[in-house]
Amino acid sequence: MEVAITKISRNGQVVIPSEVRKDAGIKPSTKFIVFNQDGNILLKQLRKESLGKDMELIEKVMRSEEQIKKGKVVKAKTTMSDADIDDLLMT
Repeated sequence: MEVAITKISRNGQVVIPSEVRKDAGIKPSTKFIVFNQDGNILLKQLRKESLGKDMELIEKVMRSEEQIKKGKVVKAKTTMSDADIDDLLMT
């Protein structure tokens, strides 16, 4: 995983440093989904084959965050599968 520091321009543009682009396989004209979560910005490469799963994950995260805000907490074991954890969180 590559980590780098960048800044935003006056025009609202952010440069993704070359080493990060190379590591992620980002080419010119790559499209992204842009998320704003309490001021934290996340860029996710937009890929046709994973768009449905990405949107599903966003919905799950948002529901989970709402549950946490309401004080609803569940405990998962590290031995549980991803599907079992998803089922536990979504009940």
